[in-house]
This record gives sequence, structure tokens and C-alpha cells, in this order.
Amino acid sequence: MAHSFVQAFDSEVAAFEAFARLYPATMLLVDTYDTLRGVDHVIELAKRLGNRFDVRAVRLDSGDLDELSKATRARLDTAGLEQVEIFASSGLDENRIAALLAARCPIDGFGVGTQLVVAQDAPALDMAYKLVAYDGSGRTKFSSGKVIYPGRKQVFRKLEHGVFCGDTLGEHGENLPGDPLLVPIMTNGRRIRQHAPTLDGARDWARQQIDALPPELRSLEDTGYSYPVAVSDRIVGELARLRHADTAEAHPGSNVVGAKAKRP
Repeated sequence: MAHSFVQAFDSEVAAFEAFARLYPATMLLVDTYDTLRGVDHVIELAKRLGNRFDVRAVRLDSGDLDELSKATRARLDTAGLEQVEIFASSGLDENRIAALLAARCPIDGFGVGTQLVVAQDAPALDMAYKLVAYDGSGRTKFSSGKVIYPGRKQVFRKLEHGVFCGDTLGEHGENLPGDPLLVPIMTNGRRIRQHAPTLDGARDWARQQIDALPPELRSLEDTGYSYPVAVSDRIVGELARLRHADTAEAHPGSNVVGAKAKRP
């Protein structure tokens, strides 16, 4: 329900009744004019419709959500509408939600929009594809601050007692401790995995992955914890080999990496 829907009617009560008839088992937005007066209008509608009243929740979208949720719950309960839930929105993020929960606000659900769609602390992610292998051979670059590991890769994730404990970046084909994470989806322009997971299956899998993260990574506080990520010896060795080859090409008279070429 949008504020504009309520504003299109001559009264808030009329808007609520029309919306409830159009959308059974609905949620009503009560803060267009005055939040608690909007709650009273929901109660008025419940009395008018009787057994036909099928509003499942009210939504608070402005003001002091702590105090308003408690006052709303009290009014609904007094009117015998204990089954009507309370949802809250209005610029919420994980920290604000945690504060409302800590204050034991009688809020049953939260609507998160802006803070979910765009990460406020990092609104852009600088990424680029880099060539790391060509015709079966590793490729890299040695630009300052932009050295990349050569070769086709695999990521191995280790699990101990149901908790992720570290990743290792290895070469494709290496046999390292942990579960390999990268799986082919397309080959030669064709999908090779024909059965995509269902939405429920994808959600359950994501929930399991989040639950397996170390507690320090799921904390809203800065714990100072860094998830361990290692690079396999084979990749490190290949990078060193390519660096040595690059140095030898730049200084053909030297067999020492970084040494100056002899003058003729």
C-alpha cells in the first residue's frame, strides 16, 4: 500500500476499506496523516466489517518506531485485534533493526528498501575481467599494485564443526583440502546444468551458507576478525616463474631477478 493510494480518497477510512476489499489478507499503511489516528481507523474498520475484516497487519513508516509500535500494539490488543501484526519500515538498516529488537519493540517484521538495494558504505564495486590464461599457459601482469595470479583457478573452502574456517585459492586440477566451490555452468555457449534450483531451494542454500559463516563475520560490531584466505604454493610458484621470465626478457644479460643487464 502506498501513501498516494490513501491520499486519493476523501478519507483514510474509505481508503482502508477499498484496499481491504481489493486485497484480502492485506497490510494497511497507517502513517499517511497521523500514525495512531490511522491505527484507530483500522480499529473502526474492523468494527464495521465484523467477520469480513481480513487485515493481517499494519505498517509504520515514519516517526519514533519504538514508541509508536508499543502504542499501536496496545490499541490493537485493547480492541481485540491481537492477530493483527505490526510491520515497520522507513530507512531501516541492520543496526536500526537490532536496536528496535533490543528495545523489545512489538514489531513482527521489517521492510528494508534503500539500505538493502544499495550498500551505503560501498555503493560501487570496482571489478574487471583479467586475462589469466591463454592457449593453456598462465598469463599475468606486474603493474604496481595490480599484480594478478596466473592460471585457471579453483577455490577450496574448509569446514570445521559446521563453520567455515578458511579458503585456499588453487590452480584448476589441484587437490587441496576443502570443498571446491567453482562449478561449470556453461560450456561452448551451452548450459550444462539443465535443472536450476527452485527459489525455495536457493533461499535454503543461502541460509545454510550464512549460518556457516564464523560468528565474527555475522556480528554487527567490528570484531577485528579477518577470514583466512591462502594461495596455493603452485600458484605462487607459477607467478614467481613468470616474474623471473619477465625479468630475464627485460635484462637478457642477467640470470638474477632484478639485476641490471651488463653493458656490452
